[in-house]
Amino acid sequence: MAWMEYLNPLSWMSPQQYLGFWQLLFSTLFLGLWSRLLALSFLILAFWFGVRRRSFILGFWCFAAATLLAYGGALLGFAGLLR
Repeated sequence: MAWMEYLNPLSWMSPQQYLGFWQLLFSTLFLGLWSRLLALSFLILAFWFGVRRRSFILGFWCFAAATLLAYGGALLGFAGLLR
């Protein structure tokens, strides 16, 4: 069971570092340049899958991911989860 203990991140970092890591990850993902690039790439993929490949389900999910990236930062900021 030593490998299970290694998989627990709280065994090798403090709870404050763990919380800071996730806050930094989500603020980086939902705010700034990376969120715009990911949202743009998901919009391009939505167009590609929906129109060119005629796979409307994949196009919808790519569009949903782009919408989540575009508006997720505002929603998480409104909820007080992002700095």
